[in-house]
Amino acid sequence: MELFTFTKKLPKEEFKNSFIQVFKNLKYHRFGKCNVCGNLTIFLCQYGPDAARDYMHCPFCISSSRKRHVASVVLKYSNSARSKSIKKFAKKTTLDIYNTDKNIWKKYFHNNHHYVSSIFTEEYPFGTEIEKNVFCQDLEALTFSNESFDIVITEDVFEHIRNYKKAFNEIYRVLKKGGVHIFTIPFLFYQETIVRVDTSTENDVNILPPEYHIDRIRGKILAYRTFGIDLFKILSDIGFSTIVNSNTLEDSRYGIYNSFVFISKK
Repeated sequence: MELFTFTKKLPKEEFKNSFIQVFKNLKYHRFGKCNVCGNLTIFLCQYGPDAARDYMHCPFCISSSRKRHVASVVLKYSNSARSKSIKKFAKKTTLDIYNTDKNIWKKYFHNNHHYVSSIFTEEYPFGTEIEKNVFCQDLEALTFSNESFDIVITEDVFEHIRNYKKAFNEIYRVLKKGGVHIFTIPFLFYQETIVRVDTSTENDVNILPPEYHIDRIRGKILAYRTFGIDLFKILSDIGFSTIVNSNTLEDSRYGIYNSFVFISKK
């Protein structure tokens, strides 16, 4: 089901269902200030607190709790916490940033040549600039030069990458020394990675029943794995120093709930 917004036109039945869900969860909505668009707002919790990570939205910019948590970490690690929002940060930062999500932040950075984003599609050769500062990229074989970026951002992407170690190495390559990869993934803190698909040969072989996640652009996409605690050693072996930022009570003023963000420093 599409998320409920005030700005996106939905088919009548979908809009009705979304509105009902928002109304049913009225007690979980929260007043605060969005650290993406900077507006005072009511964060709409569509499916209750357990799903707040992906379904607690700012109706102005459509940012989810997860995206606002990433925004909070970006502002902190760029020493730009005083900016209070990505909208303000985008007007003055000179940090080189690569974000694999082109949708939410792009409108704020449209005049900042230090910011690029990407999509993955086989319709264009990798490296093609599809629109201004938006490139077709494959994370397993990025076309950017070594040490191009201060910050690389990926959100719930790596579970869908066939050769994820190669992709992490690619991000390490394009980061400047001291740069950070800020990312989110579904994660198990109490066990090692669950491998869902065997990728040791050219063909995918399902080990477990297929798990698909919904992508706005590509529809259903296969999840190859659910990461676990062994990921920290894998990242360390590449050269990253990795910590996890969990949401705190203070974060609730930005509508951030039920979320955690990884920060890997080169």
